Amino acid sequence: MMATLTPEMFPGDPARAAKVMYEAATSERPRHWIVLGSDTHRRIDAKLGRLRAEFDAGKQVAFSTDFPGSAENAVL
Repeated sequence: MMATLTPEMFPGDPARAAKVMYEAATSERPRHWIVLGSDTHRRIDAKLGRLRAEFDAGKQVAFSTDFPGSAENAVL
């Protein structure tokens, strides 16, 4: 397996990642999530797309379990 790995398979720059992590750790308004690398962003984006599709497909079932007319008054 190791013989098949090449540097091109890893687009991330460790120095740039460290800089972003330091800036996040010392920020006055830190973010909850930090995505490092274009490859990671693409994977998360694809996963969120699949989750959104599954979530949307279940909307009718979710709403069908409410008391009639109660969805409009639900507390968010």
